[in-house]
Formats: sequence, C-alpha cells, structure tokens
Amino acid sequence: MLAANFLGEKKVAIVDREIPAIKSDEVLIKVAYTGLCGSDKRLFFEGTEVVPGHEISGIVVRAGTDVNIQIGTRVIVYIPLYCNSCTECNAGNYNRCENIVGLIGWQIPGGYEEFMAVPARNVIPINDSIGLDEAVLLLDTIGTPGHGIRMCIKAIGDNVAQEVLVIGCGPLGLGAALVLKGMGIREIYAYDPNPSRLKLALDFGAKAYNVQGSRGMHMVVEASGQEAARKMALHAVRAGGAVLLLGENSNPWTIVPSPEIRRKDCFYIRSFYFPPKEVQENVTLFKNNRTEFKKLISEVGLLKDIERMHVDFCEGKTIKPLIKLVNDAL
Repeated sequence: MLAANFLGEKKVAIVDREIPAIKSDEVLIKVAYTGLCGSDKRLFFEGTEVVPGHEISGIVVRAGTDVNIQIGTRVIVYIPLYCNSCTECNAGNYNRCENIVGLIGWQIPGGYEEFMAVPARNVIPINDSIGLDEAVLLLDTIGTPGHGIRMCIKAIGDNVAQEVLVIGCGPLGLGAALVLKGMGIREIYAYDPNPSRLKLALDFGAKAYNVQGSRGMHMVVEASGQEAARKMALHAVRAGGAVLLLGENSNPWTIVPSPEIRRKDCFYIRSFYFPPKEVQENVTLFKNNRTEFKKLISEVGLLKDIERMHVDFCEGKTIKPLIKLVNDAL
C-alpha cells in the first residue's frame, strides 16, 4: 500500500509499505478521505516517523475475531486511544479519558495511507445519507467546535449566548460559525486579518467585528491559536460571558495576571475534541446546512499531491482540503 512519509522541511515522500495486520480487537480500514488540519503543520515542518492524518473516513475491509462490525461498514475514525474503563469513559466522555495513551495520527499511524489498522471501538459508523467526503467534516470541523460551544452554552446559559464572536476564520473558525448558525445563535460576528477568509464568514451570514467599537460579546470563540487573538478574545468578552480556546499552536500558553483577567468575571474554557454521543446531533447540524458546510471543502486531491497541498494549506490558500485514497467504486 502507499503511505505518506513526512520528512520535515516541507518534504513528503510517498512510500510503499505492507498492509498492516490487525489484532483481535481491531479493524482494517480502507481509507476513503483524510482532511488536512492545522495541527499537521508542525509535522510537515519538523517531520515524524508516524504516518499523520487524523480526519479520516473509510470502509471496514477486515475485522478481528473479537469484533462485531460488518465488512463494508462506512466509518469515521475517532482518534483518542481511550481506556474504556475510567470514570470519564464510563460516562461516554472518551475525549476526557483519564488514561489516554495517545492519538491516532500522532502515536499510531493515521490516515495518509491507503489502509490503516485501528481499535474497533475507535470507529463510528456513518449511514449512506452522508458521503465519505462529507463525513470528514463531522470530526474536527463540526465535532470539535460543536463540543466547545456546547460547554460554553452550558456555562453561561442558552438564553444568554446570543452574541458570539469568532476570531480566526480558518476551517475551525468557519466550522464554528456554521455550528453557531445551526444552533440558532442570533448574532454571529467574525474577525480575521485575511480578507478572503473573513469574506467566507460574512457569506455565511456573520457580521464583521469592529475591534475599536464593537460591544462585549456573550461568547468569543478563539480559533486561531495566536497569542494576540487570545488577548483580543479576553478583551472582547463581556462580564459573565465565556471565552472558548479552540485554536492551538506549539508555543506555551501564558495567562498574564493582568487586571483584565483578574476582574473580568467570565468563563475561560478549553475544550478537547468531542464525545461520540454528540455525533448524531452534529449529523443533524450538517444535514440542515449541507450546502454551506460543503463549501469548506476547498480541494480534493490524491496522495501524490499531498506535499503541494500542504504548502498551499500552510500559506492559507485553502480551507479544508481532502486527500482522496479510495476509488469511486467503493
């Protein structure tokens, strides 16, 4: 099978590897699509020995002896390698596993390869009403912001969360804007220094945020991971509101003990991924606004295109490009 080897310094080699064997509790997936993600950028620059890719859809083609999943099942891959026995796992909050051992695409091979072996409990079946390309959006693009937004609404109250600012209009931020729209949030504002990305948010119905004159927001979704954006988020949120820290980068996070953070009286929330029990609600959000969500898929390329596609993605030329690894017959 073919797989992508991230060499570092923006170089990717396509190599031939053996199709992995599976354990009794695993399934072999023929990968259909894998989405590019901002968290892959560090691997693109620095290199990794593990095949990356963590926004994955595919088809089960082999199942272990202890697995009760039909061959041919269409699935998305749930990446936390959770223990299934701690308090959080018993509550269905697998993203909060107390004994998590890693993530698919970081600690074990991910989706930039034609076949992958994963624990059977890490696949989520998807019915035929959603395409395998569309299914990728249910992961980081909808699932991750959807979970964080639900945490914020729970904290501040759904009758209060009616004016929301999204900072950073990349795939995560645009996904958040569409999730907020689907949840019926009345006023959605957006900010991004990249005019083309901001325009996408405005096309989806958001309003441009005036840094100088806009009043405080009930909720601020910080989706860029930049320190300046985090400071902006804290300044923009009103007392009693919530800042949701979705964005990531490789630098340490520092909360400066300034008067603003001491006296704002607000919620400062960090969420991670999502629990599978939210997937059906996210499917409904997607189906109710399929046309706009699909606009986030900016390109579909092949594995041989992966280096060039990552260069374009890192330069902000694309939103949610997908690598297609399966033929149309499947």
